[in-house]
Amino acid sequence: MHMCELSDYLITLRTHVCSASGSVSVVCKAVYLSWCFSDAVCIQRREDKEMAGTQSLCCHVHTATRASAIFYLVYNLLVAVDLAIGAIWNTDPITISYTDMKLTSGYRAFDIGTNFMVLVLMSFSSVLVMIAHRKGALCVMPFMLFMFVDVALSLLSLFAAPWGLPGTPTYRSALRLASNFKGGVKLEGEELSQVTMIFGVLFVMYILLKVYMMQVSMRSFYDLRDNWPPRPATKNTVTVKLPSYDEALKMKDDALPPAYQEP
Repeated sequence: MHMCELSDYLITLRTHVCSASGSVSVVCKAVYLSWCFSDAVCIQRREDKEMAGTQSLCCHVHTATRASAIFYLVYNLLVAVDLAIGAIWNTDPITISYTDMKLTSGYRAFDIGTNFMVLVLMSFSSVLVMIAHRKGALCVMPFMLFMFVDVALSLLSLFAAPWGLPGTPTYRSALRLASNFKGGVKLEGEELSQVTMIFGVLFVMYILLKVYMMQVSMRSFYDLRDNWPPRPATKNTVTVKLPSYDEALKMKDDALPPAYQEP
């Protein structure tokens, strides 16, 4: 028998005992105390269940989603700056990897333009998350969808770098950065193995971070959808302190609720 069902049973038992005896007995006091305790347990379990569904690590899912959106926005802005510098100085950007084929000026301009458009859309979806607590769950949906697409295309970029969204780390970019640190010398042997291992570990951490961002955005979306519109905060609240066992035994007759009377 669940605690909430036990509470209903204790209420029924209390009313029958009190009406039958005509006075408040020790049994009725014990039943009343059990009723108070069971109601407190039901409320606590309900609050724990609601809190467990909206907690993520050490913070609320809405807070984690907003933090993820801020990180995503800053990261996209840095990628846009790197892309703009590469377009101005006619050099390959660090965060964007091109194929080995020689790109024509028209194809390169089209590629840079589409990358900028994607970055703008990704940044806009991050901005919408900041107003989700006022406008509703629909503001979280674009960010959540971008996380789905980002995780899927990041995994596909392991097979072909152009599949990844702007800013997705690639093995080719890692080799190019390592070669630049070495003064443009081609990596071989042990150095190449070290770069490969470091890239593998960082890429797995990158995927796990994106999966976490996707997971908290999904939970935030469903929580906002189920609890929208938000309930207005009540100014007048009443706090009731439940009596202890000894206090319940010492209670007077008029301190207990009246006996149940059938109409």
